[in-house]
Amino acid sequence: MSQTADVVVVGLGAMGAQTLWRLARRGVDVLGVERFEPGHAHGSSHGESRIIRTAYLEGADYVPLALGAWEAWAELSAETGAELVTRCGGLVLGRAHDPSVAGTLASARARGLRHERLDAAELSRRFPRHLLEADQVGVFEEAAGVVRPEAAIRAAVDAARAAGARVRTGCAVTRIVPDPDRPRVVVGDTEIRARHVVVTAGAWTSRLLPDLAAPLHVERRVLAWFPVDDPAAFTPDRFPVFIRDEPDGTTWYGFPSLDGATVKIAVHADAAAGPGAQRGEPADPDEGPRRPDAADAARMRLLAERIRGLGGDPVRMSACMYTMTPDEHFVIGSRPHLPGLTVAAGFSGHGYKFASIIGVALADLAETGRTSLPIGLFDPARPAVAGSLGAAG
Repeated sequence: MSQTADVVVVGLGAMGAQTLWRLARRGVDVLGVERFEPGHAHGSSHGESRIIRTAYLEGADYVPLALGAWEAWAELSAETGAELVTRCGGLVLGRAHDPSVAGTLASARARGLRHERLDAAELSRRFPRHLLEADQVGVFEEAAGVVRPEAAIRAAVDAARAAGARVRTGCAVTRIVPDPDRPRVVVGDTEIRARHVVVTAGAWTSRLLPDLAAPLHVERRVLAWFPVDDPAAFTPDRFPVFIRDEPDGTTWYGFPSLDGATVKIAVHADAAAGPGAQRGEPADPDEGPRRPDAADAARMRLLAERIRGLGGDPVRMSACMYTMTPDEHFVIGSRPHLPGLTVAAGFSGHGYKFASIIGVALADLAETGRTSLPIGLFDPARPAVAGSLGAAG
């Protein structure tokens, strides 16, 4: 059995759902394929909340995309009526030389972004729930907040369907065949022929495109929700999203209470792991990350104790997957040895906020092979990843 489409989008998670919607609203004959259901909890795009920020600690080159992402999220909200983003400000905490603080300040200054640098005394006065050492400082920016990942994925897929997209869910792609004229996607006993294929398969990317296996490392991360002692103290207008660098090198983050009862926290990076190093426990996407256990709860409890009013055991935990690149920058684009395909992968635990604008870029690439958006940093041919992407390119 065979099908045809102008563009096929493989994987309807963070990036794929946005790409599907952007193509459909442009009138493109687009088909999206998802192995689960939109907004599922088996990959990297669940957990109820993701941070969106603008003064980007990973580098000032991300800032134009961050600014575009805010606008693109607003477009989706306006079209669907869904509340997808809450602007509540953001804190980055640590010592002055810690990477998150130093990187955020450098990015804000390089791009002329509004921000405040606060010492420990000022932080304690304005944000008393954070327990800090005397030598810790902070950066506050108003242009930060929360994106709701599952809701955004469902909203984008629903909007794409309304605009004419075809969607197949509950079916796994088993093979992708590159071809400069008619690349093919195999789903069960069906072969789908297309003019172009966009691969946004998250942790499954290496399974579908073996030439990409080497630079993409899938790791487990744990999310934990703790009860709050005073819900009014943790509302978005009083308790911003935050990222904290601890003296031992751990980087963790958290959110205001979105349900009026709990605060979610998670570890982004373990101590002393530099860019490209394995930072977390390996995960097999087909089996799923190992379920959180008592050791995970104990570790998360130690972090939660650094927030006044969070205590005891987490009321629930979940695990998700990061897909890491060697330099922790994304991979977006095409390669000569993969004709007819555009790949977006390796978002390294900090990509979701950009999904709205990356969807625009991927739609551009699928239609015309180029985009005006600044995605050169993510070139698959860059030295950090090109050596592992196959000699044919």
